Amino acid sequence: MAKNIYVDGFCGTIIAALADDKRLLEYHIEKYGTVAITGSIYMGRVENVLDGMEAAFVDVGLEKNGYLSFFDPTYGCGDDDSACVEQKPFEYKKGDKILVQAIKDPFGNKGVRLSTTLSFAGRFLVYAPEAVENVFSRKIESEKEKKRLEGIISSLKIPGGFILRTASDGASKGDLVSEAKYLYNLYKDMLVKIPSAKPGDVLYSEGNLAVRMLRDVYTSEIEKIYVSDEQIYKDLRENAAKRGAEVLNKVVYFDKRVDMFGYFGLSDEVDALLRNKVDLSSGAYLVIDRTEALTAIDVNTGSFTGSGNLEETVFHTNLLAAKEIARQVRLRNIGGIIIVDFINMDMQEHRDAVVNELTEALKADRAKCTVLGMNQLGLVEFTRKKKRKESISLLEKKCPYCQGDGAILSNDYIVLKIRAALLDVFADGYKSAIVDLNIEIMFYILQRGSLRKDVSRIWADKRIYIVPHKTYHHEFFTVRGDDSVVLDLPDKARILY
Repeated sequence: MAKNIYVDGFCGTIIAALADDKRLLEYHIEKYGTVAITGSIYMGRVENVLDGMEAAFVDVGLEKNGYLSFFDPTYGCGDDDSACVEQKPFEYKKGDKILVQAIKDPFGNKGVRLSTTLSFAGRFLVYAPEAVENVFSRKIESEKEKKRLEGIISSLKIPGGFILRTASDGASKGDLVSEAKYLYNLYKDMLVKIPSAKPGDVLYSEGNLAVRMLRDVYTSEIEKIYVSDEQIYKDLRENAAKRGAEVLNKVVYFDKRVDMFGYFGLSDEVDALLRNKVDLSSGAYLVIDRTEALTAIDVNTGSFTGSGNLEETVFHTNLLAAKEIARQVRLRNIGGIIIVDFINMDMQEHRDAVVNELTEALKADRAKCTVLGMNQLGLVEFTRKKKRKESISLLEKKCPYCQGDGAILSNDYIVLKIRAALLDVFADGYKSAIVDLNIEIMFYILQRGSLRKDVSRIWADKRIYIVPHKTYHHEFFTVRGDDSVVLDLPDKARILY
């Protein structure tokens, strides 16, 4: 089934999504111009060595010190993001400079997870300078193909080793050779920077979100790559050109003056990411509760009554839920321990079938997932490797109203929704638009210049008036078009820019 990639840029933010038939599969947000943490290589300084924890804390220039285990994780051989590296003894002391790579973003009160095992990831390959052999993704099963790939890589005589990712299965010799040399050159470029590097310096970082999305997600199944931001479009075409004409020809500039995600019917799915309740097509639903320790998912029949007996109704509800759970954890980028409370089933064969359904559905996930089975309580535990923050962290912020653990929409996401509404109003032919909004959001827009680029680029012949309201809830706003010769506006109204 054809899939599309969607990339938008807004107010210093990159938004990238993967969708299949108007259903989101992945959704990511990242500040434009910021250095991606996971995958970056830093010159660090050891701040503390804790023998009792068998770990060290390393200053890499981030808000919190990173965590480095004495038993430097390499995650075994054969995963798409691992390498067979000989275990090195931990011989560092406080104050030592140390070269480290981020393998997991900070989360909650935890700092970035670090490793001294370095790697450089591409579409087909991962180059591991310290690896002692080439290894294959477990999803490459053909021994004949493994032999072909091994022959291509070994002929290059590049020191170290390569991880042959799932995408390398069937890849041409030219593509593999080109990428191998490219990754090796990245490593050599980094080596040049080491002598002059100071603690906290970034010696290597992966590309921005759009570039990484192209690298990690693109397959022959991708039909189009829609990009609505001119600068990101140029950057992505430059990167796509290095990957061949097939990829380049699929990068399309979305020049319609409407909200791209709304145009393709994806906005409602994005909004749904902020809700812990997920409705299923049958009338059943999931409840997803995230904590720092784990994520709990509860399956409920809701209004789904089925057409057979109770056992069959429960069984089919759980099967449907298993598929959606796999999609939701990928879409929300939920990592760590995940506990699923399926509806109780009496028959063992039904229990096994649900676990198998979940296991199969998780195979489409790029992150490594391990299903541990169903226990006597009917709970299914599985783990999902997580490298980066959940996208939801940029869509909401801590609620100032409840003074508890609640959350409201972030300022940036509210402005993004206002922008989408303005695009719709002007697409209807209006020359002027009136935005009624919370006073805090108004000042945020004016101070940050959040809509300035759109005003100068696509709304130069339009007029936008903003009307602040002290009593409006943080998230509430209205946008309406008006072509009246004389607008009836309150004194507090201001023209935008």
